Amino acid sequence: MKRSISCAFLLSSCPLIALSPCQARADGGAVRISEERGNYRMTVFTSPTILRAGAVDVSVLVQEVGTGELAVGVHVTVKVMPRGATDVTYEGPATTEAATNKLYYSAIFNLPEPGWYSVEVSACGVLGKAEVRFDLEAAEALPSWLAMLPWVGWPIAAIVLFGIHQVLVRRRCR
Repeated sequence: MKRSISCAFLLSSCPLIALSPCQARADGGAVRISEERGNYRMTVFTSPTILRAGAVDVSVLVQEVGTGELAVGVHVTVKVMPRGATDVTYEGPATTEAATNKLYYSAIFNLPEPGWYSVEVSACGVLGKAEVRFDLEAAEALPSWLAMLPWVGWPIAAIVLFGIHQVLVRRRCR
């Protein structure tokens, strides 16, 4: 009996996970670049994994090249601009306070529209200065109803699970 309840729970939760894969985020997100520059190894992550116009988290892991340990006392700056344009969409510091994982330096900003963007990440500390550059593409923003689906959909999932539970209990009573 318990096995059928756990199977029903598993089968009913799979569609919810499939509907919003971007909500199942890990620390950091997708690796965009990882390079040694000067005395630093800089690894840059972006989240959400499927990058879309709207809120974007750029996280940076800065390590010392010689030891592989975290670089301490580093100031990290992120600059994002539309490809081929001179106007800056975002320029600001990436801080450990903004990061969920305190090993990273993080900057959160909004991409105003879909398209290609150039990203420059620079680190400055006692070991010198380093900079990495890369391009990324942002897709169209999700429709508002689809972005809200996980928040609106979870009560529906609870009702479905309750219904499955009631069916199983009635079977057992017969």
